[in-house]
Amino acid sequence: MDSLESCMEMLSMDDDNKEERWIKHYSSNQKILLVGDGDFSFAVCLAEAFGSATNVVATSLYSEEMTRFKYSGAALNLLELEERALKRSEANIRQIESHRRLVRSFFRSASDMLEENGEVHVTHKTTDPYSRWEIEKLAEEAGLFLVEKVRFRKSDYPGYENKRGSGPRADEYFPAGNCCTFKFGKTDL
Repeated sequence: MDSLESCMEMLSMDDDNKEERWIKHYSSNQKILLVGDGDFSFAVCLAEAFGSATNVVATSLYSEEMTRFKYSGAALNLLELEERALKRSEANIRQIESHRRLVRSFFRSASDMLEENGEVHVTHKTTDPYSRWEIEKLAEEAGLFLVEKVRFRKSDYPGYENKRGSGPRADEYFPAGNCCTFKFGKTDL
């Protein structure tokens, strides 16, 4: 299992001299860490928009073998990403019920590694019970401030397929409902 630090170190070795391409809030010149990308379809979406995935690290809740088992599209997505040079990190998270603790720890680690003008993006449901995670408060506790909160529309990201996180229906689509992408910056750089 790779640590968040080693993932970010790998990102810092990428070539920044390519023609910049954008898809919504994401640029091919940014160093992007995707946490819990399920079947890796969001990473594929970014890779297709950018022409490569060399600036992307994507993580899954499961091992590669379990990811392929749980998500019918994962094998094809992983193959596509390997061809586009994605950097992958797998994390086995056993206590999915500890979402707040997990997100809090993620924000603390990300805050420690955030560079000047860098941002941490978290796309999250905004209705109850998800609003009880208090994403903005968790980020603030880690020394981050809200730069912008924008509505997430799945249709803005061609090829992205949201999937359930775990359980026997892990490979099934779920209605995203009201979601926003929270963009955070660091308060004391």
